[in-house]
Amino acid sequence: MKKEKFEKILNKIEQIVEAKWFHIALIIIGIIFIMLGAFHTTVWFDEAYTIGLIRHDYADIIRIDSGDVHPVLYYLLLKTVTLIFGENILVCRLFSVLAGVLMGIIGYTHIRKDFGAKIGVAFSFLTLFLPFMPLYAIEIRMYTWVMLFATLAGIYAYRICKNSKVINWVLFAIFSLCAAHTHYYGLATMGIVNAMLFFYIIFSKKLYENQDKTKKSYLIRFGITAIVQIVGYIPWLYVFLKQIKLVNSYYWIEFSLGESILAPLATQFYGRLSYVFTGVFTLIMYAYLIYQLICAKKQKEKLGVVWACLLVHFILFISMVIISVLIKPIIYFRYMLVTTGFFILPYAICLAKFNKTKHQKIISTIIILIILGVGIYNNVEVVINNYNSINGQEVKYIEDNYEDGDIIVYQDYFKGIDIGIHLPEYNWYYYHIDPNHDASGFETFCPPLKVTFDEDFFDDYTGKIIIVDNEGWDLYKELEGKYELKEIKRDTFKNTYKDRTYNIVVVEK
Repeated sequence: MKKEKFEKILNKIEQIVEAKWFHIALIIIGIIFIMLGAFHTTVWFDEAYTIGLIRHDYADIIRIDSGDVHPVLYYLLLKTVTLIFGENILVCRLFSVLAGVLMGIIGYTHIRKDFGAKIGVAFSFLTLFLPFMPLYAIEIRMYTWVMLFATLAGIYAYRICKNSKVINWVLFAIFSLCAAHTHYYGLATMGIVNAMLFFYIIFSKKLYENQDKTKKSYLIRFGITAIVQIVGYIPWLYVFLKQIKLVNSYYWIEFSLGESILAPLATQFYGRLSYVFTGVFTLIMYAYLIYQLICAKKQKEKLGVVWACLLVHFILFISMVIISVLIKPIIYFRYMLVTTGFFILPYAICLAKFNKTKHQKIISTIIILIILGVGIYNNVEVVINNYNSINGQEVKYIEDNYEDGDIIVYQDYFKGIDIGIHLPEYNWYYYHIDPNHDASGFETFCPPLKVTFDEDFFDDYTGKIIIVDNEGWDLYKELEGKYELKEIKRDTFKNTYKDRTYNIVVVEK
């Protein structure tokens, strides 16, 4: 009797979960959830770089970005958005949120249609409530957009295998190119997806069982699509090769077990959580995936899509690790966000479909509750850190102490830019002693930033100087040793957003 009652309750819950209204309600709640931490104006260096770059016109964005190590599509899209809605930090942040929202909506518009209602709901739930989304959906960077484009390309590659309609090939090519032009991990991912699709067309017999299309017709359409993608990438190919040289000569990533191996494996489970918390949560999630796949294999479930998705994710990971070991470290944990859709879909299938036994159903329910609990806890941390009243005090401090004719100077590029991006009308100087006088790396912020290479820059200046310094007050000590400076005040500001510390001293010369 108890078993029958338990089954009846489960059936009722499944009916609710499968209902369209429930899926829509889940997405709306998820959208609110990931937007909770978005309404603040503090930025860190990468976000400041984005804002500085889109203040230029389209031609300059392309030219300046060609000297960086990322493709340009995201910046061009964001530039267009700011021209329409205005150039401010909130608009830029909400543009990233939009891609995160669309990732959740894909669960309803695409995954639900292709794999069933429960898997669609599970996909939306995982996308919106796992720790990565509330953190990265509100960053003024390209990561949510590249994961969206890559996921859509993967979906249309799957649909091609089900139905070789022209529209599926067209959309596959479009989203593949978008992913490739948004991040170089997107380019690598699309190379993997195209290669897997090609081999499936060549070697699969199942592909042609229930279709009137022949292998030849598939290969022709694949060839046309591949040519379109190649031609679509050629305009950026020269820049790509130039940026490879830049990475070979200088790149900030260093290789280590924690940062290069373990962290990328936990990307989708990491947010504002501690390393230990993230590690435990990641182990639980991987253990659940392995357990469900073993059960599914014993139960003779079809695992083709699951293996294909995991292959895309782990081929990318292993490839980047190999390149990092043999050539140059290029793997970093947030770059693995590109394959989020591929990584999450197998979990969605495990949660929604591979639950034939009571034991599996109980474990899956526990996992859902763990994800929900961890997701809420993580987002509470995100909100607390983002809206802490100490954030932005360094900007207000500069505003309160700056007067016309003053100069603001810094030597720590990252600390100065974080503040300077808020106050572009002020008189900013980057004190950069470079014998080659090469300012090309700072063009993103010029104007208004002025770069000075002259050690005697301050010789003829009299007046107030605001120094944005590092933790050791190194620039202030250097200038104090060369000139007679009267210290007016100094303060230290610690932000909880991205855990940044700023030392600022106001002096008179």
